[in-house]
Amino acid sequence: SPVLFIAGQSREEFQSYLDDVSDGGRACPRPGGASFYTALNLSGVKSPHANLPGDHRQDLRFLANQDGPLVILIGLWLSPEQLPRIAVGGMQREIEALHDSLRDLKRPVLLRVGYEFDGPHNRYPPDAFIEAWRRIALVMRRTPDIQLVWHSFAMLPTFANYPVTAWYPGDDLVDWIGVSYFQVGAEGYHEAPNRDALVAIAREKKKPLLVAEASPIRYTPRQKTLAGKAYWDYWHGPFLDFIRRTPELRAAAYIQVDWDSQAQHRPLDWGDCRLDRDAHVLEHWRNAARESFWLRPSDTLYEQVRAMANSPGE
Repeated sequence: SPVLFIAGQSREEFQSYLDDVSDGGRACPRPGGASFYTALNLSGVKSPHANLPGDHRQDLRFLANQDGPLVILIGLWLSPEQLPRIAVGGMQREIEALHDSLRDLKRPVLLRVGYEFDGPHNRYPPDAFIEAWRRIALVMRRTPDIQLVWHSFAMLPTFANYPVTAWYPGDDLVDWIGVSYFQVGAEGYHEAPNRDALVAIAREKKKPLLVAEASPIRYTPRQKTLAGKAYWDYWHGPFLDFIRRTPELRAAAYIQVDWDSQAQHRPLDWGDCRLDRDAHVLEHWRNAARESFWLRPSDTLYEQVRAMANSPGE
């Protein structure tokens, strides 16, 4: 089944993928989707927004005005303090305003509510998360083109070591299962990936799977020395293999960024993850991006993405 390719995760990074990787579609196809981040204050929805001065911007209008069809993958940030308020019916006006903005895009939107819900960095109590999700989802369900993505950090340990299913809000309010793909194996900051568990959930529940965030972060001193084929074999090769061998997987989002150039991320020391910064990586990525398993942006793109949520990977 064809896989939608999504580039992100800001205005500048989407443009960089267009210019520096796909060369306007000449070197490899343009992305069929773009990533965008917001919160219940609707940052970036009406005008460009950077989390810190000088950083790359979230700019929904820029994405909506792109030539050709473009599905938009949206990360809705929620603070742990907001969850109990939303759960008892608070912030309803903000939720309604977000719904209206997404409805007005008139295209499929993949909405990641409280993305990486199981990540220790988010500190989401499962019960409050589920209640908040249900409140948000019931509003979003007014518009069929707003597809709801349950997006796991897909790393161990989870927050407070809960099983990932502790956060699951119910089949009726989930359209996609999402995972992050940063650390490939055991070598890195985290104990281990938890992707296989999420693939199994997608398979069992017959939901399409989405790689909602992916970037070849180099965590360790050894990884930071990698270049050329060794760099490709460490991250890009395994990432593409995961896509090819996982029939449930219907969309994948890559983050085309130099993390160290962003004030928000510089302290993390994640490095430059732009595909065009390594000649070997760029050549092999372009070759892979031309393979037939990707969904080509075309007049039927929206119909195909609408069908994915209703008839996941067989």
